[in-house]
Amino acid sequence: MLDEFLSKLSDEAQLQIAIRLIRLALPIWNDYFVRHPDDLEKLNGLIGTGNKIQGAVNRIDANLPARYLAKIEESYMGAKRDSDKPLPVMKGDILLIPLFATIMQPITNAKWDDTLPYAVRLVYTSVWNTLTWALFRRLNDAQETHICVAINQAADALMTEKIRSVEEINAILTEYAGFTRADDEEAAWQNAPSADVQDASYSIEEIYRKIIGEKIIKDVPNAVQVTEILRQMREESKSYWDEWEEYLSGTCKTYSYNKEKQSFWLSKMDIIVASFFNEYALSEKQMGNFIGTRSLSDLRQSGFEI
Repeated sequence: MLDEFLSKLSDEAQLQIAIRLIRLALPIWNDYFVRHPDDLEKLNGLIGTGNKIQGAVNRIDANLPARYLAKIEESYMGAKRDSDKPLPVMKGDILLIPLFATIMQPITNAKWDDTLPYAVRLVYTSVWNTLTWALFRRLNDAQETHICVAINQAADALMTEKIRSVEEINAILTEYAGFTRADDEEAAWQNAPSADVQDASYSIEEIYRKIIGEKIIKDVPNAVQVTEILRQMREESKSYWDEWEEYLSGTCKTYSYNKEKQSFWLSKMDIIVASFFNEYALSEKQMGNFIGTRSLSDLRQSGFEI
């Protein structure tokens, strides 16, 4: 049985198996949305007022499972450099928290099972189960470990789509048979601190104060988050637009990264009478200093996963 086999393996080995199998299964998700791009709107239609989560990006894009898997692996490799027990370190990774919040939103909709084909859903939920196991809890309601479920889902998707046979998947699992579990691994993870998630909500009074022009910034990003935001601007073409400033001043300001000029960029446009459109280059330090004064909730609204 898979669960018996995995229970004897180290956390690292289980995570490595999950990453490896999910990566093999990712083309199932990617190819489906190449053929059915309109279904992405159906997927995002599952996220509504009843299941939106604070701190989450409220839109799923076609590259999300691949991007999130890469971030899980990046977190693992960074934790491994710092500790011989990387999973307890990953539990406190503040950059993984918004990924978990974002990816779980459509799953909580009762129509989830009817929106995408079986194997496509398995790829998505395998990433979610991996994040759940690394960050929040080990066992689901059926007393199965979330990492076992993730591995089983990825393997099921691969077999359903005839990408890998049972024998080929068993051969992959056998490669990890020598990575035995230490007695203190579970206790080390259970006792490790979770990431400190900041509450980014505003009171009615604070919203009113923002409308009349006062800046209420109660949840600024820390240095790690600023660095990650700048990386997302450079590598993922994400940008920041301050809707409150546009509302108050009539000037649209967009902050982005210009790959051609290899510089951060500020675009300013008068939206009332279109009297000007100006662009300015910003250094990384200038961009970082500015981002460090923004609200996490506003940055997340702009699409940053932090």
